[in-house]
Amino acid sequence: MLHYKKTKCKHLVCAVLFIVLVSIPSYATWSIIAVNRATGEIGVVGASCTFDVSGIASIVPEKGAIVVQAASNYYARMKGVDLMESDASLKTILEAMQNKEFTPERQQYGIVLLNDNNAPLVFSGQQISDWSGSKIGDDFAVLGNILVDEKVIKNAYAAFNDNRDKSLAERLMLALKAGEMAGGDKRCGIQYARSAFISVYNPKEGAILRLSVQGITEGGKPAVTLLNQQFKNWKAHPLKRNKILNKNAIRSFNGNLISKSKLDTFIKHQMDSLNMPGMSIAFINDNEIIYHSALGVKNIETQEKVDFNTMFDAGSTSKTVFSFFVMKMVDQGLLDLDTPLYKYMEYPDIANDERYKLITARMVLSHTSGFPNWRFINDEGYYDPDNKLTIKFQPGTNFQYSGEGFEYLALVIAHLKGIKKNELQALIKKEIFDPLDMGYSSFIWNDHLQKHRADGHFKGKVNIGYAINAKNPDFIAAGSLQTDPKSYANFLIAIMSSKLLSEKSYQELLKIQSVAPTDIKYNEASYNYGLGIMIHPSSYGTNYAHGGENLSHTCRYMFNIEQSVGYVFFTNSEYKELFDKNLVSFLLRQ
Repeated sequence: MLHYKKTKCKHLVCAVLFIVLVSIPSYATWSIIAVNRATGEIGVVGASCTFDVSGIASIVPEKGAIVVQAASNYYARMKGVDLMESDASLKTILEAMQNKEFTPERQQYGIVLLNDNNAPLVFSGQQISDWSGSKIGDDFAVLGNILVDEKVIKNAYAAFNDNRDKSLAERLMLALKAGEMAGGDKRCGIQYARSAFISVYNPKEGAILRLSVQGITEGGKPAVTLLNQQFKNWKAHPLKRNKILNKNAIRSFNGNLISKSKLDTFIKHQMDSLNMPGMSIAFINDNEIIYHSALGVKNIETQEKVDFNTMFDAGSTSKTVFSFFVMKMVDQGLLDLDTPLYKYMEYPDIANDERYKLITARMVLSHTSGFPNWRFINDEGYYDPDNKLTIKFQPGTNFQYSGEGFEYLALVIAHLKGIKKNELQALIKKEIFDPLDMGYSSFIWNDHLQKHRADGHFKGKVNIGYAINAKNPDFIAAGSLQTDPKSYANFLIAIMSSKLLSEKSYQELLKIQSVAPTDIKYNEASYNYGLGIMIHPSSYGTNYAHGGENLSHTCRYMFNIEQSVGYVFFTNSEYKELFDKNLVSFLLRQ
């Protein structure tokens, strides 16, 4: 059945702007949404005379697809996506998207479900521009507005429906091309469209193919023709095809491909089930950040949203960054890993125990110095500000996780540089943060952190925790780094691609230097430790990892150089362990 509507409204001229993660109205013209219920494939194509039409559609893997065009209300589309992810019916999704808050009279919607034998639903608002209409099949729909005439829809429909022997992607491209040949967007004349895209989810690949053409100047080459050339090239080159598919999915440690929408759904579910106020996370594939998300709130009382500017406390993942900095100082000849630190600077806090003269930088960074974690925690595990620093065993002979050793080493480097400990921040910024594009990362408190740092939460309530703050602003080598996932991911990419440090330093950083024994009291398994980094063998290669916890701020990263895969996340709650356990399970089972 062909549905169309004539209106007297003049179409609106709209400047198209780009904002990260939010699609501004595209005033799109013709599109096709479709599923193949036999293969599980889901696809969308579209074309328009606007700068970029690709933001009108969403595919929810294993569920269906939604297109929102004409005024292209982003929030209407996201409402539909949320409902589709929760297995809502076509009718329920469409009714929700027709809520007046989305100005439905200016929208054109298309919705199709994979596991629903009903035909797609299409809605066209009263105020969209002519020619507009749609034609619906059992498993696909063609819809458009501001078209030359109804032939665009009819021809696209016929091209898709008459080629059922071909793959879903091929049929979509044939339909889009038929719409172009019928005249396309009436604003573009013989150019037909300035932008076009195709997105197809293939469950066998576990990924979404996404090709697009945008920004073609007025009067230039037809966008659909250019997109069709891209598509033919993609089909003809298998290696390139696989690379494109991989770009539209996240490759896990064991080679699994996971769609970004599926990861979105997993993270949202985890935040809800674990009652996590906020978090931010980044994934790395092939030395690039391919996924970055910020969710939830910075403070449950103010409800201020977490965004890409939000900073988080890095806790003990500071140790990896500081260890990297130490190796940079070793490369520059400032100190040696195996020279006793007292030869650079004596340490009055432990001078009463001659064994401290055996402690080296290597021992500090591998937690074999003999120092306790913190002197102010007594043997019973309670806070005691008057407790003195002690040595628990002969340095170099055992493992004892220790922040105290990092503080001694920080004092040594500051002494050798002739600066105060807090001034190490400026030196690390120069040597590490700036070259690696780590943004506003800082080991000391500042005005930017005051404005952008997420507040910690513990047991469902705002809790300052042990992170640095305006009242306790000073440099702590073992745990005061404040950063964000993108910045920290850039740091991990540097390690994965051997940037800034010498080959020898990387060998020292990433080889097993010590072994932490099983901790029965805290139910922690034994693990290998390098210099500021944990080392875990696996069936798919060596994983490097570290966690951070300052009570109400927790985080973790893991990466695998052989697989060129990694992630890092930060939360403003205590749920790092549970989230990470569930995340790894999710990544490996998909």
